[in-house]
Amino acid sequence: MLSRFFSTSQPFHYLVGILLLGPVSIGLLVLLNGSWEWKFLIIGCLLPLALLLVQFIILKNELTGQNSYGLFSYATLTLCAVILGIQWEFAVCLLLLLFALRRLLSLKTGTSTIRKIFDGTLWIAIASLIQPPMIVFILVVFSAVFLFDRTKWRHWVIPFVALICVAVLSFLVEVFMNYEILSALFYREAYPASGMLEQWKTSDLIGWILCVFAVIGFVIYVIKLVDIQQRVRPRFSVLTISGICATLLALFVNEQFVIVLIPVLAIFQARAMEHIHHKGFREFIFLVPVFLLVIAVFTR
Repeated sequence: MLSRFFSTSQPFHYLVGILLLGPVSIGLLVLLNGSWEWKFLIIGCLLPLALLLVQFIILKNELTGQNSYGLFSYATLTLCAVILGIQWEFAVCLLLLLFALRRLLSLKTGTSTIRKIFDGTLWIAIASLIQPPMIVFILVVFSAVFLFDRTKWRHWVIPFVALICVAVLSFLVEVFMNYEILSALFYREAYPASGMLEQWKTSDLIGWILCVFAVIGFVIYVIKLVDIQQRVRPRFSVLTISGICATLLALFVNEQFVIVLIPVLAIFQARAMEHIHHKGFREFIFLVPVFLLVIAVFTR
């Protein structure tokens, strides 16, 4: 069965994922749009980096076993986003959010806590300069502080320090280079209400399915919370908060934010597969991203 092929973590699996999100993504974007644009190259470079970062987060934090289920799911679901027309700004935000999650999840070690909180907030603040609604992920920072080390007041102050640093640097760049960065955050146009709840479009079908899967996954997580090992429970809680933020942004702000939901869904799917013992049902769960990829092709 196909799932058995990804039941281990081998260099070949990484190569397949990189090829899918790199050259294949660029080729699809050129084919679907009928012309070449340099932003396609940006997307084709960022998505493979995000793939490697997702797999690093999975393995480093013991979110799944030594397999490539999460890698396969993430690559396939992200390819759906590419087919439906991802914008390069959201690919950048995805990468920055993954950098933030990497630092926040590493709070589990109890070392360099202040630096990690600062770094996590910094990445989210930079992403907010690109897409202002990304600021909602600051909730993930405070959730991580609460779950990993909430006893020291300094840990609660550091996120505000990081935000102020980014704001000051952005202001200086704007003043000396005459390029709007910080002031653009105060424009109403920076906060569009064009989420999937605003207007139904056929191309949003994949986004709706992913959001429904996310809600189901979050409910199952809450129900099965006591069954998760206590040492990894805070890490999954941080991911859940991140997934909730991404789902809300996709529903109420912009459907493109679905792409920042995909890493959480991929991890939860991989985790589910490890706990499903019925071979037929496990194979079906494994192939769900492939089915969605087919739907994406026909609903674009």
